[in-house]
Amino acid sequence: MWITKIIKQHTTWCGYAAIVLYVLMNNTINAFSNWTEHNRSGTATIQLWEPFVWHYSSALSLFLLLPALFIFFKRLPPRANGLLKQLIAHISISFLFSLCHVLLMVLCRHGVYILLGRDYDFGNYFNEFIYEYRKDVLTYISIFVCYHCAKWIISTQLNALEQREVTAPITQFVVKKQGSEYQVKVADIQWYEACGNYVNLHSRGRVYPLRHTLNRLCAELEHSHVTRVHRSFAINDQAIKSVRYTSSGDGVITLISGDEINLSRRYKEDFRKIYKASL
Repeated sequence: MWITKIIKQHTTWCGYAAIVLYVLMNNTINAFSNWTEHNRSGTATIQLWEPFVWHYSSALSLFLLLPALFIFFKRLPPRANGLLKQLIAHISISFLFSLCHVLLMVLCRHGVYILLGRDYDFGNYFNEFIYEYRKDVLTYISIFVCYHCAKWIISTQLNALEQREVTAPITQFVVKKQGSEYQVKVADIQWYEACGNYVNLHSRGRVYPLRHTLNRLCAELEHSHVTRVHRSFAINDQAIKSVRYTSSGDGVITLISGDEINLSRRYKEDFRKIYKASL
């Protein structure tokens, strides 16, 4: 599935996007809640834009700090041993994370308020930092848990799903040639020839170029009677007519179609085992 490949190839960015989306939705709801709380009496005590500045400045600061947290989580994964050392490291980083988060958030708020000709009062910095730190610790723990849960899901569930997709038998290929599309059955392909970024499929006297690598193709057709016999060639085991070996240690495979394919010494032993088993 395409979504599986995207998540596996861009794990960190997908996680970052998910957190950004969640935080923006949550902070938008909280901003409207703050606005409602300050207007219960019917008289507006704050302007509508203010709670959005408060919450979005916090979100923006978090987004800027997330990459650094991901790097730290990656370099210090949870382990069964050294728990005290890990705890001290996480407490230290959570404190530094909260300090940076509050500083960025307050600077952003002051900047917006100045641009709008208003004054922003954060309050008593020590008391307010203690309050913010309690919230930031919970945020830190949540991100930590989500990060490692996501890694576990990707390393187990997505790999298992991808493995099932890879091992599903391939019965045919759809290839383009001279502006037309052709369906080429795997059973009809006598041999495969590597050609740059393509593999030429030799089927019933015709050649069809497939954008693929021979290594990957042989892996995908492992259970379809396809055997690698040379750096540039693979054959259909069921299309073999005869095999002869040369004094140099190499060999030549003659197919039912009459084509002769070189057998390299590198692949000879594996080929002989498969060939004898098919007799």
